[in-house]
Amino acid sequence: MERRWYQYYDKEVPPSIEYPRITIKELFISHAETNPEKPYLIFNDIQISYKAANSMARRFANSLADKGVRKGDRIALMMPNIPQYPVTLMAVYKMGAIAVPTNPLYTVPELTHQFKDSGAETVVVMAAFAEKVIAILREGKTSVKRVVIVQIPGNKIEFPEDSAILDFDQCVGSGKDEEPAVEIGYEDVVLLQYTGGTTGLSKGCMLTNSNMISMIQQTGMWHAVAVPPEEMKTLATIPLYHVFGMNCNINLCLYGGGTMVLVAQPAPDNILAAINRSKPNCWAAVPAMIQGVANHPDITKSEIKSMEGITSGGSPLAVELLNKFQELSGARITEGYGLSETCNIITANPMTTIRKAGSVGVPWPDVDLKIVDLDTGLKEMPTGEPGEIIARAPQIMKGYWENPEETANTLIDGWLFTGDIGYMDEDGFVFIVDRKKDMLLCSGFNVYPRDIDEVMYTNPKVLEACTIGVKDEKRGETVKVFVVLKEGETMTEEEVIDYCKERLAPYKVPKIVEFINEVPRTSVGKPDRKILRAMDEQKSPR
Repeated sequence: MERRWYQYYDKEVPPSIEYPRITIKELFISHAETNPEKPYLIFNDIQISYKAANSMARRFANSLADKGVRKGDRIALMMPNIPQYPVTLMAVYKMGAIAVPTNPLYTVPELTHQFKDSGAETVVVMAAFAEKVIAILREGKTSVKRVVIVQIPGNKIEFPEDSAILDFDQCVGSGKDEEPAVEIGYEDVVLLQYTGGTTGLSKGCMLTNSNMISMIQQTGMWHAVAVPPEEMKTLATIPLYHVFGMNCNINLCLYGGGTMVLVAQPAPDNILAAINRSKPNCWAAVPAMIQGVANHPDITKSEIKSMEGITSGGSPLAVELLNKFQELSGARITEGYGLSETCNIITANPMTTIRKAGSVGVPWPDVDLKIVDLDTGLKEMPTGEPGEIIARAPQIMKGYWENPEETANTLIDGWLFTGDIGYMDEDGFVFIVDRKKDMLLCSGFNVYPRDIDEVMYTNPKVLEACTIGVKDEKRGETVKVFVVLKEGETMTEEEVIDYCKERLAPYKVPKIVEFINEVPRTSVGKPDRKILRAMDEQKSPR
């Protein structure tokens, strides 16, 4: 396979990496022993050293073991970005259990599915979200046996006494401060990272120590071009329960013994306050977060220039916003692409060589990537022609948890079929066109919603745009675009359609325009087309 993208790697990044055969547990312990007093976690005015975090993780792991939790058991982590999240994760790794990151905003039916599917017996949850889990525990229709509640100082919530309801601080206080005597293998599954469920029920991606160590090395080397590994101080605003937030904070800090600055509620005010207080130098963000901070009235008086390396993902970053933020911060911004199935990133723009507008960059070290036809997946597409992105790499999951059918549909002959449509240019840079399942079929033509979104973003009156397909008896599907205007701007439906007519082929031009106040987003800031489709169907049942 020709890997023409190697020539654009930053000079410090090798085409292939020799991965150490160690576990995440061993990697974390090595930092705790080498730099025990170095801050591992910063949360508001609280600092927790590697030594203290390691001790807490040991105690919590031993306390859970005393209560019957064993190697291979699933433990759900249901918290925002607070110190107890990474501490709990390290405890899970230490005891050889399997972590199940869980969105605390999920509804009871969504949580029930995830707990049933994973077989989670223990749920560690922040008190504000605990009622939902306790209700599931009492209903008795899942495998949940115990709920460990994390209380926030100054905001304690009382729960009824129950031997199945435990207190996190009491568990840590009662556990032995010694390393659990559990043998953990390099190929053991350590994490079930659930997919977003935007195209059906979410599935648990089985990620092993081997997968994660590969991802840690790749992420660390790519970012070390901007920031020396031992100096990395990440700004954790993407939820740690999401693969992007986990990798670009927890994993990245494990590479060289870095520090995490945690932000539990990532509103622009809170993000800027964390930047001013702690001066982080690495930030993984979605475009909505970057936009919120860039437009903050106090941005020019802030410590934003502490930033040196920023990774944007989740949705396209408008060139205008990229240039504005890069000018404000002086940081190098790179866009990347990845999935839960790949431990996060498989392509990214280089930090110092060239960056192509609209591209998610080049495949990372040891990542093979091809574009294949949508019908059979057997024919490799010519340069510049769109097709399904497939990848082969050491960070790709072992498979979906207890779901051999979906695993067989997704992992074929060693290749992961991503379900994303994209193309590769003559230099090996990858451009995402859309999700395979978001593609519209209008009068026999393939229409990719992102094509329309990106045209709308070039209109100076438009703040946000998101396109969906609606059923149409004649055309099969018709293009509808939701538009959010900038403050003080006005625009008519006809203006939007005329603007698109000048820039898009006739079959791509929206037939329906709806102006809304904001685009609904997923918990990590991606535009949520599923909600927009539901909104449309509610207004116009078809």
